Amino acid sequence: MKKSVFGIFGLLVMALCFWSCGNNNTPSKVVEKSIEYVQDKNYEAYVDLIQIEEKGSKTVEEQKKQLVALLQGKLDQTLESKQGLASCEILSEEIAEDGNTAVVKTKITYGDGTTEDQKFKLLKNADGEWKLNAKK
Repeated sequence: MKKSVFGIFGLLVMALCFWSCGNNNTPSKVVEKSIEYVQDKNYEAYVDLIQIEEKGSKTVEEQKKQLVALLQGKLDQTLESKQGLASCEILSEEIAEDGNTAVVKTKITYGDGTTEDQKFKLLKNADGEWKLNAKK
């Protein structure tokens, strides 16, 4: 009986370790996911990672549709001129003391060999999920 109790306890501890290590709700993971979506030209999914609030008479969905169209035009053009996006390296992740905002610094390498350092600003939404901050 003792062996089975310790075995179950051991499995629970291992499960908790794997769960905590596999957390996809970190600023860096959101940035990595956003870069994957850009590489795949999945702009709808990319826009879902952005914190968008209703403003004026435009709903969130209307704003998302406009943003998808804008990104599609701009990013497709940029990626084509730079021969695509080769890789993205996370350089650092800084979470503010209050735990509600973060900055992730990256190094983006394009297919033509050029690189670019970028900062991504993120914030936690009401559900505790990290989102890209669209505000400047």
